[in-house]
Amino acid sequence: MDEKDRLMIKKQELEQLIRYNQEFYSESSRLSGQLSSYASHPADIASHLQVLNIELEKINGALAHYNQDQVGQNTPHLTELH
Repeated sequence: MDEKDRLMIKKQELEQLIRYNQEFYSESSRLSGQLSSYASHPADIASHLQVLNIELEKINGALAHYNQDQVGQNTPHLTELH
């Protein structure tokens, strides 16, 4: 498995985790006055979501850089005619 495959797997895991946390955040916000003692506060969940989104942005940036490098390697270089 190469670096791009590892990045894609991590991206999929983060996206799934973000979706789960967004659903949990929505439910927690709706029930904020009725949360039990073991539930996370909506602000804590929002902070966690922010961290996950930052990590996802880093992975997307790495994938974009990787893809740009791949395109550059596969593109023939133009030479000037004299």
